[in-house]
Amino acid sequence: MRLALLLALAAVACQPIEVAPSSGTPPTEPATRASVGAPSSSPAGSPAQWRRIADIPTPRSEVAAAVYEQDKVYVIGGFGGADRVERYDAATGRWDRLADLPHGVDHAMSAAVFGIQTSGDEGVYVFGGYAGAATARSFRLDVTTGRWSEIAPMPSPRAAGAAVAINTRLYIVGGTDGSRLVSPTYVYDVTTRDWRTLAPIPTPRDHLAAVALNGRVCAVAGRRLSLAANLGSLECYLPETDRWEQLADAPTPRGGVGAAAWDGRIYLVGGEQSTGTFKEVEIYDERTGSWSRGPDLPTPRHGLGVAAVGGTSGVPRGSILVLAGGPTPGGSQTALCEALDVR
Repeated sequence: MRLALLLALAAVACQPIEVAPSSGTPPTEPATRASVGAPSSSPAGSPAQWRRIADIPTPRSEVAAAVYEQDKVYVIGGFGGADRVERYDAATGRWDRLADLPHGVDHAMSAAVFGIQTSGDEGVYVFGGYAGAATARSFRLDVTTGRWSEIAPMPSPRAAGAAVAINTRLYIVGGTDGSRLVSPTYVYDVTTRDWRTLAPIPTPRDHLAAVALNGRVCAVAGRRLSLAANLGSLECYLPETDRWEQLADAPTPRGGVGAAAWDGRIYLVGGEQSTGTFKEVEIYDERTGSWSRGPDLPTPRHGLGVAAVGGTSGVPRGSILVLAGGPTPGGSQTALCEALDVR
């Protein structure tokens, strides 16, 4: 482990890295899957194109990503940088290198807690992932000091699931223990610092995405342990009743996806199958209960970090950020980052 590095955090925890968007040609687009049954129209107010933003300093894929204070995105671990932690500031367009994760992982799950009364419990949380085998170890980054601390492990090892923060609770859904899909839903309360097991996800899967949508935990897409077993399932967990509800499936089944929520919509991005990666961007609107097609991702990829930022003085507009990922199926990596302005 790298806990000894904490003694040096004052010097290295936040080294600014000036990175300008590349003016070169983006990586060659790999084979992609044509959309099946996806509506061609975009929702009202949807933008027409993506834009490049500063490349992440460390090319990688199968990352975890978390948004803190609505304008800073933490990208954690992954192939090509299992212990690497880098932060993108959407207000300045700059990347910072932060203290390494004490226990390097790929396929981890991450979410952030902020704006709560007990500020000592705020921070960026990282759960599980693969460190050779699936692990239950979990960590918290204090964003003020830049220091990592280990917290109570998950009840059992898990990787390739998804994490969602709602108030002081962090929900872990889906994933695999390395050989089988896992269905129990876990919740970690940052104030009591303990775990509970909740109602299982109706459709167990790994390599899924999840978002918080008006107090619900919504799990979307993923696969059943195989690139040939992709899913489009959209299921939402209701914390007040400890029950799941099934909503309309995404038009394009896929695993290795990312997703973010903004203004009552879920933006589903990227993914992979055995023959290539996905360019499709599909948008679920909870007001209509239906899906629509968004602007295609310029560089299709999987294992990517996806985050919604905006609504702050520094970043008044909403944007969906797509960070790093693999342009071809498997362990490929890229530094490419792109943004879709949504408001």
